[in-house]
Amino acid sequence: MNLKLIACFLIIILLSNSCSKVNKVPDDIIEQEKMGTILFEIAIAEGYLENYTFRDTTVNRDSFLTLELDKVLAIHKVSQSEFLEAYKYYKSNPVIFKAITDTVYNRTQRSPEKMYDKRIRPKGNVKKSK
Repeated sequence: MNLKLIACFLIIILLSNSCSKVNKVPDDIIEQEKMGTILFEIAIAEGYLENYTFRDTTVNRDSFLTLELDKVLAIHKVSQSEFLEAYKYYKSNPVIFKAITDTVYNRTQRSPEKMYDKRIRPKGNVKKSK
């Protein structure tokens, strides 16, 4: 009886330990929150491209989007290869990727005033114009 109890206890410990490692992101991969922010800002850039350059037929959309993507990655000090490696990692882990993309989607559905992080808003007394 004691042997069965000990064996069950060990199996539970091993399973819980292995499950906790499933969602552990490797150190060389962009962390989830930062990846979500990058994907959100890419979505904003794509939205800008679709809404504001739609009428301008002289704009090469692919080159414009590439420039905007480079800007987003530069802001976050992430290279294209780091981003692509992280993107591939998260795509191969659907549970984590779904959590990231759901967060990005929910963030894009907020009102414009609440869309951006408070850390980038100006500090101090900012008066609203009447």
